[in-house]
Amino acid sequence: MAASPGSLDTTVAASKITGEIPRALRGGRVLSNGPGWTKIGGRIAHPFDGHGYLRAFEFTEDGGVRLRARFIETDVYREESVAKKLVRRGFATNVDDAFWKNLGVGRPRNVANTTIVRWGERLLAGWEGGAPHAIDPVTLETIGEETFGGAIAGQPTLAHMHHDAAQHRLVLLSLAMGRKTKLTFREVDEGGDVVSTREAAIDGALFIHDFAITPDYYVLGANPLKMKLGELAKMAIGAGTLLRSIAIDEDKPGCFYLIPRRGSGPVRTVIAPDRVFVVHFANAFQRGGEVVMDACVFHRFEFGAEFGYTGPYTPFDPVLPDVRGPQRLYRARVVEGSSNATWDKLVPYGVDFPRVHPLQDGAESALIFAATRADTRYSDPFDSVLRVDTREPEAQAQVWTAPEDVFVGEPLFAPDATHADKGHVMAILSDGIREQTTLVVFDASAISAGPIASVPLPLMPIAFHGEWDPKGARAR
Repeated sequence: MAASPGSLDTTVAASKITGEIPRALRGGRVLSNGPGWTKIGGRIAHPFDGHGYLRAFEFTEDGGVRLRARFIETDVYREESVAKKLVRRGFATNVDDAFWKNLGVGRPRNVANTTIVRWGERLLAGWEGGAPHAIDPVTLETIGEETFGGAIAGQPTLAHMHHDAAQHRLVLLSLAMGRKTKLTFREVDEGGDVVSTREAAIDGALFIHDFAITPDYYVLGANPLKMKLGELAKMAIGAGTLLRSIAIDEDKPGCFYLIPRRGSGPVRTVIAPDRVFVVHFANAFQRGGEVVMDACVFHRFEFGAEFGYTGPYTPFDPVLPDVRGPQRLYRARVVEGSSNATWDKLVPYGVDFPRVHPLQDGAESALIFAATRADTRYSDPFDSVLRVDTREPEAQAQVWTAPEDVFVGEPLFAPDATHADKGHVMAILSDGIREQTTLVVFDASAISAGPIASVPLPLMPIAFHGEWDPKGARAR
């Protein structure tokens, strides 16, 4: 995690790959984004504050893999590359131990390190509190912030963006926090023009990292926040951080919010059977008169120690995330006119990084692929890939577990062009002990059988989110 690998351009020949890259994947690529530079000037930044590092694993026509990796050259990346030290505060990182040196460095630390999507003629690298950065899809060179004609300039905008394939739209969510959480959903076409805007407000402060879409609704988990006033005061004088200043408000009931996509109808508050803290949605869709939401739900959540972060000078401790307990994959349902949801736990595992068919975001999708732990008591750090067929009973879930001490990243589904249930799944395995990264490929129908191809690669930092890009590095 504390590595700074720099630019990479390398090719793995087919003869070096265990197994064979399926022909259906050749010409496409796996895109992956995450914090590639976290040890900066002798201090270790929280992973949320590390500089974005974009990796493209292209499957060549001869059965090999071409790797190209580049840092996303945001303003703060360029500043810290020159200064050789932290120059801006982040969500969970201060630039110095001396509190007075942290004052006056509060400009947004947009490190573009969380998501990567292909939209129109560009790749978009998302961050949690600002505009995404546009990337050239062929060279991976950073173009600059993408504000969609100024529509989201200066606005905290979620890293997660959703692709409504039916309407050929990319859906964005910008936030303004206060006594109410003000939400602005924007939908843009492939040319980058805003074609729809919907505003709404919800009482109280909410933590929102992801949302879901259906044809008629935007869907949120409640995730109510309360502020730790003492920690907030420390942050204000440079002695604390935003992440240490917030906590989940467990006195409020668990619920989901449904915001109509069209018109200005009221926000629907849907009470859940238990407390709800959703970091990631798998999907949401409408079936008849009900809204169905597949979500990874914590019933309790504490901020801090994400990915085992222990502070600016000490090593990461992978055991720390176990303290907060697992998140479970639920299918929640609410019928039209009701203010209460029912739900079913889909599998006994702790589940995160869920993905569905990339063209079925907001539509009914039978298969969910996710990262999990073989030990069902825990979630992260993940050591397994999970396949859930929502049409089958719980016992039919498929799991493949990596070798000991290997971290399993987000699985990505590359569907077959003619059959939505068939295709391949790719995941990045990180082995810090043996100093190796491995890209593995599975038959999507047989995850438990193990990889059909394993590609040995140089050790790289772990990633957050990625995307299957069937176009590869070709210009449109």
